[in-house]
Formats: sequence, structure tokens, C-alpha cells
Amino acid sequence: RTREQEAQQRVAAERVRIARELHDIVAHHIALINAQAGVAAHLAKRQPEQLLTALEDIRDTSRSALDELRVTVGLLRQSGDPVAPRTPAPGLADIPVLLASFARAGLTVDHTRHGTAAPLTPAVDLTAYRIVQEALTNVRKHAGADHARLIMHHHPERLTITVEDDGGTARHHPAPAGTGHGLIGMRERVATVGGRLHAGPRPEGGFSVTADLPLRPGRLISETPRRDGHDDSRTACR
Repeated sequence: RTREQEAQQRVAAERVRIARELHDIVAHHIALINAQAGVAAHLAKRQPEQLLTALEDIRDTSRSALDELRVTVGLLRQSGDPVAPRTPAPGLADIPVLLASFARAGLTVDHTRHGTAAPLTPAVDLTAYRIVQEALTNVRKHAGADHARLIMHHHPERLTITVEDDGGTARHHPAPAGTGHGLIGMRERVATVGGRLHAGPRPEGGFSVTADLPLRPGRLISETPRRDGHDDSRTACR
């Protein structure tokens, strides 16, 4: 009975992990395709000569979504399946490509780095990438902003990632609040590798997401008080 319960727990944990991957992939790419389609519609009326570029962006984003979905669904295959995909999971090395995709969708991201980057384990590397991806997707979908900041602090034993925006602009209207799965998924991802995540409105306006990730999973980062006294556990999810 104990072995059966352990097997059921492993299956449940794997389902949650795959569901989290699918959410991040679909939410990110569909948000970009939606934004790119809006750009294409605008260009069709005012700058038809640039419409082809916008359509190519939509094509490339949808192709990337299909590739990532193919890899994730491949996790459901048996390990010995010869047609299971072998594409590596994304990581921080793919951040420039990610930021370029947001730029084509109308979101400019200022990226700054502090400290010396240290090698990350695959689990932490994937978690870091997904945190950046999901946080910027939330900015594009919910904040109505066209500018965001990505700050990475490389510490001796941890990596701190901050994504923040200043809120909507006069040209945009914030989208309706989501179901909260995005922020819940980020918390789950960070907790899985032993990290901490803080998220909530900024006193100056806008929203901020900060993730502290250990360089190696399993080494829990101790909780430190927020300087602003904000308790993110009561923050409404995006």
C-alpha cells in the first residue's frame, strides 16, 4: 500500500509539473501572438508595406510554441520511445531571444545584470527562464504597459531576478485580471528548487516580481523581511 501511495504521489507531482509547463508555454506564446496580431492589424491600415514583417513574427512565435509543446508533450512518452524529442529545455542563455520576441510584440524590456554569473543546474536554469517569461507575459497581458525592466543580481550562492513595470500608459488599457494561475505557477516553480518569490504592487505604481533562486536546487533560501513591509502572501494573483 505504501508503494502504491508513493507511486500515486509521483504521478500527481508529474502531472502538476507538466501542467505548469503547458500553462507557461501556452500563456506566453498566445499573449505574444495576440499582441503581434494587433500590430499586424494596425499596419494593414496605416503601413501595409510592413505587414509582411508582422505576419512573419506571428509565424515564428506560433512555430516556437509548437516546438515547445512538442517537447513538453514528449515528457508523456515512455523513456524508451525512439521518437521522443531531444530538444534541450530553455534557460538564461535564451533570454535575449525571449526579450526580442517581446520587443516585436510592443514591449520594450531594459535588461541589467549585476555580479558574475555562475553555472546553474538545469532545474534552476529552466526555473529562472520561466520566471522571466511568465512575469513579462503578465506585464504584456495585464499591466497595459509598453516598457518593463529585468534586473538580475548574481550573488555567490543565489540568483535574484526582478521584473517590474510602471503600470499602464495612456495608449493602453489594462486587461481584465486573470485567474491567478501564472503567479501560482511561479511560486510553485520557485519553491520546487528551494527559492523564494515576492510579488505585488510597487509603491511608485506598477507591479514587481522578485525571485531568489539558489544556484543549486534544494538549498532553501532563508526568509528575509521586506524593507517595504509588504506581505505578498495576501497579494491578489495575476
